[in-house]
Amino acid sequence: MFLGRAPLDILQSVIPVFLVVAIGVVLRRYRFLDEGFIDAANSLVYYILLPALLFHEIGGTDFRQSFNGPLVVGGYAATLATFLLAFLTARALGLGPSETGAFVQGSFRANLAYVGLPIVFNAVGPGGLRKAGIFLGLIVPLLNGLSIVALMAPHRAGKGEGIGTTASRIARQIATNPIILACLAGIAWSVLKLPFPGMIDRTFRILTPATLPVALLCLGGSFSFARARKGFAVAALAAFLKGIVLTGTGIALYRWMGVSGEDLRIGAIMLGCPTAVVTYVMAARLRGDTDLAGTIVIVSTAASAVTITGWLFALRASGW
Repeated sequence: MFLGRAPLDILQSVIPVFLVVAIGVVLRRYRFLDEGFIDAANSLVYYILLPALLFHEIGGTDFRQSFNGPLVVGGYAATLATFLLAFLTARALGLGPSETGAFVQGSFRANLAYVGLPIVFNAVGPGGLRKAGIFLGLIVPLLNGLSIVALMAPHRAGKGEGIGTTASRIARQIATNPIILACLAGIAWSVLKLPFPGMIDRTFRILTPATLPVALLCLGGSFSFARARKGFAVAALAAFLKGIVLTGTGIALYRWMGVSGEDLRIGAIMLGCPTAVVTYVMAARLRGDTDLAGTIVIVSTAASAVTITGWLFALRASGW
């Protein structure tokens, strides 16, 4: 079975997603996409398209069938374990406060929406997308909270003025995050078993197919190789923690809790996602090393095309 069409199926699920990202890089390089368009398109995806997609997909399914508690619990446990390991590693390497913040954040914060959801959709289908959306809505608050701790804790001795204000502002952003709110609204809609009126349902079906390709093109267009000019070895270590240690820990926990099949593949993909581009933004706001943050994003994204594919091959070969 594994030596038949399975390898090709896995490659066809993962590689096209990264090819679209690469197209975004090329389009930005040759100025088919400029910074103004990318900013506007990112806002469109973040505030409208992605929330609409998640709300419609989650709200239109049976929550009891799509929710998997062990999937979320295992994701939380693997993320927290890697978070602590990254802090210990940064201390062992003797990294400074700014480098530590960027390194730790880059070791656990995943690009779930722009990379995870498209791969899950390709690999599992609409049903998997709904499960991944619920997982995303429940784990993103943890990722945001840990990012603040990762960037602020190394500077605790300095206690610079304005840090508390910045943290409070970001905490409010977490509470009003449109993606989280859309997932929670979709969960409530599903639990209450509310129908989508025909006209509304058709509107969603016209609007939402644009979400994933636009998101991937914007992801590619957002890469700045000029920012990625330092700390390649440290960035590679962060990518290793993200793509191998965190994902491997999560898969081990999932198997221990009895997760298998489609749900296990969803968990492996979501945990194996590369470091999110927003880590650069967070680093800029909270005194992190922005050059290192940019390098981690690029290195982990390139590496994740291999590691996610590898994990899916391993799961298929193991019969899980």
